[in-house]
Amino acid sequence: MLFICSPRMNQLQILSMLAEDPNLTQAVLARSCGLSVAMVNNYMKELCDAGLIEYRRKSSKSVSYHLTGAGRAQIAAIESEFTGDAIDRFAQAKERLRKRILSQSPIRSVVLYGGGHLAQLVFHALEQTGVNVVGVCDENPGAGRKWCGCSVLDISQIASKAPDAIIITDWRRTDEIWQRLKDMINGNIRLIRLDGQPSNGASLALAHS
Repeated sequence: MLFICSPRMNQLQILSMLAEDPNLTQAVLARSCGLSVAMVNNYMKELCDAGLIEYRRKSSKSVSYHLTGAGRAQIAAIESEFTGDAIDRFAQAKERLRKRILSQSPIRSVVLYGGGHLAQLVFHALEQTGVNVVGVCDENPGAGRKWCGCSVLDISQIASKAPDAIIITDWRRTDEIWQRLKDMINGNIRLIRLDGQPSNGASLALAHS
């Protein structure tokens, strides 16, 4: 599989940056790619030897690096690999999330708390499972706004949807949201987190406001 920090991806980053600006120095490439100058220098030698780039001397102290036709073809090939790998990972992530959610108590309807990329992944993971996403909670919902065809709610509106569970789909704020929702009582709504930490069978009290 293709990993973001793999040599293959480092090669793609360097080639793509040089395609945009052949005058970039190895120091700039190193900072942008999160590599040492020595590592970039090794990559540049490999790319030159492979006929993917060629250098042109501008002065006694500076050169520019230009992609060859083979270099541009290499960008397309690696991007294609990356796309295929991303599709595979997307499918695997959907299956893992689906299993985690469906392993909870029987759930027929859920509200997603957070409307970012993880929410989109969960939404697609639940398609054709019989679990209905009845809303998405957003702290700045905006009146009448929709998200993937679902109502966008503020926290006070969750109870009106009577979901069986709330799934925390804001990855970076999972702990914060978990603690906040745990403190709200009067009802029986299951709370599910997706960050690998146990949900502990928590149920919530979400009173109608």
